[in-house]
Amino acid sequence: MNEQIRPHDIIIKSRANMELCGVLDVISFDEQSICLETSMGEMVIEGEELHVSSLDTDRGTIMLGGKINGLYYSTDSAEGKKGLFGRLFG
Repeated sequence: MNEQIRPHDIIIKSRANMELCGVLDVISFDEQSICLETSMGEMVIEGEELHVSSLDTDRGTIMLGGKINGLYYSTDSAEGKKGLFGRLFG
């Protein structure tokens, strides 16, 4: 399956657990933020005590836990490789 057209779904349970599909790459992560490249664009998940409990790059799925405070997508494709992560931390 072409990675650019993978389905992209998000399930958040009680603001403490998140399941995502359509993940192409993990750009960075720590306990306060996780930056992902998804089939729908770059995504940043912000929270507290975040941790990745499962990652399957072949299927494009990730499961994470912690306190989820926010979820953001990059909307400006003109930024090129800098993307959302570069604007937030660069």
